[in-house]
Amino acid sequence: MRPQKFKLPFNTDSLPNAERKVVVVSVFGKSHFRAKACKTEMLSSILQTSLLDDPTVDEDDLCEIEGYHDAKDRVVYLHVRGLLDTHTLINAYDRFIDKSDSKDFLTAWAHMREKYSRALLVLFHVSHVLILTHPTHSFDYSYVHLFRALDVVRQKTSGQVGEILSGIPGLPKDWATNVRPCSPRVLFYFETCPSSFRDSEGGNIKKLEHSLEDQIYHILRKNRIVTNISTNSLFAIPANQEFVYVHTGPTESRDILGHMVRKLIQSCKVSSGGDTSRSLASVDSLFLSNDLEDETHTFKSFLQQHISLAFAKGFDDNVGRLAAPTHFQIPTLSLFFEVVNKLMDFFVKRMDRETSTLHHLLDTDVKFSKSRCSKVLPRALQTYQDGLPQHYTRAYHETKLAHAMAVFEMHARGPLFEEFSEKLQQECDKHWRAGKQMCEVLSLTGNPCTNPIHKGGSEGAGGGEQVEPRDDDGDLPIMEHSSGVRYVCACNCGRCQGPREDPFSLRQANYDYFQLLAKQCGCSQLESIQFPVFQPSIHNFRPAQLFPVTKRKDSFSRIELSTPQGQTQACSLGVNTLHDDVPVFGSGQSAPTSDLINDDHQRLSNKASLTPGDTTDVPDAHNVVIEVCDVDLENNKEPEQLHCSTPEVSDAEASEKSLVRQPSTTEYLPGMLHTESPVGLLPQFSSWSLVCLGPSSLYSHNLGLQHQTGVLATSAFLLPWDVTVRLEHQKERGSLWPMVGDNPSHSYNRGGKNFQNMNSIRGRKSKGGKEFVVKIFVGVEYECPRGHRFMASAPDKVLKATGTGIVKDSGNKVTSSTADMPLYFPCPCRQTKPLMAQLMRIHVVTPKAPVHVTLNPRVQPGPPPCPIFVTGCEEPIKLSQSAYWVLRLPYVYMGEKGPYLAPKEPVPIAHGRLLAGMYGISEVVPEKK
Repeated sequence: MRPQKFKLPFNTDSLPNAERKVVVVSVFGKSHFRAKACKTEMLSSILQTSLLDDPTVDEDDLCEIEGYHDAKDRVVYLHVRGLLDTHTLINAYDRFIDKSDSKDFLTAWAHMREKYSRALLVLFHVSHVLILTHPTHSFDYSYVHLFRALDVVRQKTSGQVGEILSGIPGLPKDWATNVRPCSPRVLFYFETCPSSFRDSEGGNIKKLEHSLEDQIYHILRKNRIVTNISTNSLFAIPANQEFVYVHTGPTESRDILGHMVRKLIQSCKVSSGGDTSRSLASVDSLFLSNDLEDETHTFKSFLQQHISLAFAKGFDDNVGRLAAPTHFQIPTLSLFFEVVNKLMDFFVKRMDRETSTLHHLLDTDVKFSKSRCSKVLPRALQTYQDGLPQHYTRAYHETKLAHAMAVFEMHARGPLFEEFSEKLQQECDKHWRAGKQMCEVLSLTGNPCTNPIHKGGSEGAGGGEQVEPRDDDGDLPIMEHSSGVRYVCACNCGRCQGPREDPFSLRQANYDYFQLLAKQCGCSQLESIQFPVFQPSIHNFRPAQLFPVTKRKDSFSRIELSTPQGQTQACSLGVNTLHDDVPVFGSGQSAPTSDLINDDHQRLSNKASLTPGDTTDVPDAHNVVIEVCDVDLENNKEPEQLHCSTPEVSDAEASEKSLVRQPSTTEYLPGMLHTESPVGLLPQFSSWSLVCLGPSSLYSHNLGLQHQTGVLATSAFLLPWDVTVRLEHQKERGSLWPMVGDNPSHSYNRGGKNFQNMNSIRGRKSKGGKEFVVKIFVGVEYECPRGHRFMASAPDKVLKATGTGIVKDSGNKVTSSTADMPLYFPCPCRQTKPLMAQLMRIHVVTPKAPVHVTLNPRVQPGPPPCPIFVTGCEEPIKLSQSAYWVLRLPYVYMGEKGPYLAPKEPVPIAHGRLLAGMYGISEVVPEKK
């Protein structure tokens, strides 16, 4: 009959054979996953082992000691299940990690080994023989550390254990004094062997076992786990008996299905042998027998010799010349259970101070990690603090932190690595925030504020560290932002340059600086054209809250034209349309075609011809031609009306449009005007400037731009732009269009000093009337952050004059209606890594002719869907005749989502551009008397 299984602690009330003496054999060690924490396969002929069960352990103790009492052989077998078993470790690890504070494996592993070691302490205090099982055929060196820790705790707790055992009646005095019945023997069982030994003779396996015995004995002696006096050691190994067994046969747990099939076949063979009187008990004994029972190399015989010796005279494993006293006690079954229950309560259930040292002894990985990380942490922190500026940005902080972490990672080891790395990050972050933190609010050019974190100042372009309220907000200083970056920039007219601080507000960028420099230069006294700005009617005016509303129409949207027809460009203007409301067509553009225009084509043919002119008589095919036609003034009773056919608008719609166009006097536009700005809102200040430097005689094409500072010498010229005017009829135009050779009312110097005035008007006869060539000078100026200025002769070319000051380029490319001008262009001041210059000014020298040069600047500072920034004028701006005008563009373009930063490297023209169609020509209409 198989022995019944029990668990410790065990209730001894109804215990049979309680007074019979027993030898205690315990099994511990490691097992593979398929074994399901069962390590008693070598005792399968004695014990009741079932590999079909799925055993569990106590969630608090994480170990379990089960036992079997073999009444026939008077042996108690103890078997410990715990976290050294792979099956138990996999099932209990996740639950243990969830309950534990530590999440790394090595820290958790130390706690698990502690709980398993507490159960081992019980076994080493009650067992006569212990069997250490291992899945492979090599000795696990980690047991050395475990045995040393158990021995230390055993010696520290011997006094307390002795007191507990002294209170048990009937316990021998030697047992209470030595706190255990004997110095137990440890036998080593290896489940597998090398394949070369499986089918070999028994002599070869004996050689392997003896070799392992020598290795194990040497290791245990060297680490002083086994000594000459067994009483002083945790355990002993027999000096003259075998203590290593290597299993050579198949292992049931590794192939449970194959094992069951083989046993089934054997049972069938027995039943078919003809002996029907064989009982079921004999069949059962077949299953209990070992496949290798008839052989001499069996674990049963290996173990039985130690059990027999224990019953005969006990163990005397002392070695050496000097004889040492030994003790050996065989308890009764009832006494054994009473002792083991007491020890289970002391070692497993209680948390005594002496037993708590077991964790520190086993937690060597964590202790090493703590020692190592504690030593490296100050070194890594010093690495972070070396060479720090007074204040620095988050990016610099993170760079230094990464450097410190690299030093820490190089030397730190173990499971506390993450904990100390977080501590390093906290210390570095604390050091940064303790007076080293920089404001970091970005300027409108993209540079961070270098002041310490503070209150005050404008919002800039966003960024900064103070995203949410802080506890020490009251201690922060109040100051303005400053990036420490300074630029060189010219004034509105370009005659004066000065340094400027990096702007953090739109008003500072596009208005205040230029107003201050204008007072120093004197250009504030010059004639200028004022752009639409907000005019408050109340004192408590406020910025408008922007919502998706009707988009603003810029001045170009009213005259949106079709694509030009060829390289010869023409547009025709009616004389009656040239007053305040002047129809302006951009250079090289024709008016839009529509059904209404086609229907009224015959009516409009006598007023304004919108088709390209005849180019057969034009000397330069790249010139712009203006046809001036006679119109019967009596037939046109509204001389200021546009002679373009438009759909009729009702009075209600006209009234509604007039209301929408009225700018608000209580709310202003918080940003800059662009095509997506709400209708009816104007900014507090204009980001544009248009000033007249004086008469056109200020510019000499032979001498160039002498009054402009910072312009590169080879680029200090304007480009000539010839516009051909064709006069179809010369009726009542004598005062406005002088004949060639006539002395006009506005005389000019014939000495050659005013080249522009001499050549502004040239005329010759044509088939239909008179043709005049009007010369205009234009300049597209770029300025880099260092103050270098230069002109462009084409969208992709810098203007370069010859050594004698001769300009071979014309203004046709920069005034083209088909090509946009780039907003950013590499500055020629530096070849490697050139600075990016920005389009800042448009120079226009108008001719002495009864025509207006008109400007309609529209800038798109980024790729679509970036809005188009406009001046806010409803009509293109008309420039006076014979004058030098300078249009200054915004220094910063800022929309509702923030500023559009200038690029650091060359970019395609689509990144930022001045849209084509900026320049136009209109005729001057004399005032009625």
